[in-house]
Amino acid sequence: MKHIPDSYKLIKIRYESSAGSMVHHSEFELEACPGEVIRASYWSDCYFSMSEERAEPEKLAAIDGSYVTSGLGERTVREHIPADRALWEALAEEVEYLKDRLTPVKNIKLPLPDPDIRILDGGDYQRLYLTWETPEGEKTVQYYPPSGRRWSTVIDIIHEMARPVGRDLHRVGKTQMTEFFLKTPKYSYQITPVKDSEDYYFFVHGDKSPVSRITRSQWLTVREHLSGLDVSGFGAGRYESRYYLRLKYNDDMNKNLEIDKKTAGAIREFVRKSVLGE
Repeated sequence: MKHIPDSYKLIKIRYESSAGSMVHHSEFELEACPGEVIRASYWSDCYFSMSEERAEPEKLAAIDGSYVTSGLGERTVREHIPADRALWEALAEEVEYLKDRLTPVKNIKLPLPDPDIRILDGGDYQRLYLTWETPEGEKTVQYYPPSGRRWSTVIDIIHEMARPVGRDLHRVGKTQMTEFFLKTPKYSYQITPVKDSEDYYFFVHGDKSPVSRITRSQWLTVREHLSGLDVSGFGAGRYESRYYLRLKYNDDMNKNLEIDKKTAGAIREFVRKSVLGE
């Protein structure tokens, strides 16, 4: 279900994170808009990526040294940094892909802590606030941070905005289905990519087939058909479900669905026709 209308345009992001007591000096904060990094705050002796860890110490010192503020100990605070336009555009594009993965945080009143219980260390957390330009004006919403490869790319972009060391952002690109698995009580079908090849493996269980590999063109035909299916009415499924469909995507945000017998039969019929020519 998409919670964010297509008409909403990202104009500001605020992100906060910490690994609590598990990772020393892991606190990180950033607020940015298209024109500038409004504020970034982090510990200058904590590395947030391999690229940062391998960066020349002189480069990191040059980035951090001019922005250390008094009163915050070793923490580096950078404010009003002119934005790298390419980084902002990359961030906005990744967030656009993530629109249907973002769920707003509802305001929940929690009970006050027991005064007799002492909390020695903070827990880990991520907080994400996005400000949108909408037809009705600006709107800021807090969201639960998603997961998957695309979200990891967003984090890399945010860290690069705060501390530019030339990270490899490993961008996913357009969301695409990479493989599928269909299981029923009597048969199952699976198509997966062959590593370092244009071919795809074709697995059939409980149903006869002389084919073990198919071409990329055949897979694209199947993928187009599966992408066009209306699965909005099906709930989450598990492998134990009688009619189970798993769709895997290149951003690791996969769909596991409990479908009905009719839909499973239609998928089987299409696959056999497009792959086996039946």
